[in-house]
Amino acid sequence: MSELRAMYQQAFDAFVKGDYEASVAAYQRVIERDPRFGLAYQGLAEVYSRLNRLDDAIATIRKAIECDPDEALFHTSLSRFLQRQGRIPEAEEASAVAARMNASR
Repeated sequence: MSELRAMYQQAFDAFVKGDYEASVAAYQRVIERDPRFGLAYQGLAEVYSRLNRLDDAIATIRKAIECDPDEALFHTSLSRFLQRQGRIPEAEEASAVAARMNASR
């Protein structure tokens, strides 16, 4: 396993254990090493969501989408975060993007 993947796994493990502060720090270290690592942004966005930092979650998942605009998971996450903020039309739009991507696979 590459060093970057090992760092990502540490961040994920901290998330699973509920150690969100450690997870945030670990995901940020991964992103510092590779700012194009979309899954690290995804993980960080999920942590922010758990911490009820929805503005941060949305901003972070948008960075994941910038890294890989064709990843349906990222659009689905964006939809969930927007729903939690009550931004239903935007959430439905993100969900539709994800659905189109999944249908074309």
